[in-house]
Amino acid sequence: MKIEWIEDFLALIEAGTFSQAAERRHVTQPAFSRRIRQLEEWLGVELIDRSAARLSLTAHAQAYEVPLRDWLARLYAMRSRIRADAKHGPRAVLTTQHTLTVSYLPRLLRYFRHRAPEARLQVSSSDRSDCIRHFQRGEADLLLCSELEGSPLFTDRTDIARVPLGTEQLIPVCAADRLGRPVFDLERETRLPLIGYDPDSFLGGVLATPYQLNLQRRYDVELVCETAFTIGIRELALTGLGIGWLPHGLIEEDLETGKLVSLVESLGGPKLVVACYRQAGDGASAADTLWQLINDRPPTV
Repeated sequence: MKIEWIEDFLALIEAGTFSQAAERRHVTQPAFSRRIRQLEEWLGVELIDRSAARLSLTAHAQAYEVPLRDWLARLYAMRSRIRADAKHGPRAVLTTQHTLTVSYLPRLLRYFRHRAPEARLQVSSSDRSDCIRHFQRGEADLLLCSELEGSPLFTDRTDIARVPLGTEQLIPVCAADRLGRPVFDLERETRLPLIGYDPDSFLGGVLATPYQLNLQRRYDVELVCETAFTIGIRELALTGLGIGWLPHGLIEEDLETGKLVSLVESLGGPKLVVACYRQAGDGASAADTLWQLINDRPPTV
């Protein structure tokens, strides 16, 4: 099997006809048709319904078009990484959760780039649980994550080093009205819409008690949305859909501009610690450099 056969097949889907696809691929139409046949023979299935008057994909082709595109993209990305590693040395891999990718990570990356521009770094953003799992498997050199204050990860692992980078509070917020007041009056209203976290998520567990429990005791709470995506909760809060707890670093500008109003004095919120971890052992030299910077004077959360 040749990679060009996959590219031919995807070009055919995009062009819509064999003749236009062959022109895009800079081959004659008979040669292009042979390559599509060769791909079908290698796969053992037909991709094109040749009984149709117009180009029509078989069910197999339709089902696997997206995976083929993803596979091809990953293959080329891997080739680029191999070439770069061979030329510049292996890069360090930092895994972090989606929220920190938006809130704190940009400041940390600017710090790295200013202090060690030669250190090569690849960032992997995922759910918190996936980040921890990737780090434990050795798929990442550094783990950047949030923790509930007083509950650090890996307390029984002497081979894993930890550096706390600062704390931030989860703040209950809602949208503001035209006068800059919260759209939900906690003194007068009995019904409060809640934009909540998935109960199985890290923040869902952190907020379940006592914060959301106290809210449910005091008000008639309506869960209008439940999600594990912090950025999604911010967007929904900005539209006035309900009240949601969000990390201060994510909404600092929204609070300063008055787009969101803090309800923390009435509802409270837990404090989170942002920490960076690294496992002992051999790793990329870039990871050594970045870990030294983490232990130096990184930007505060």
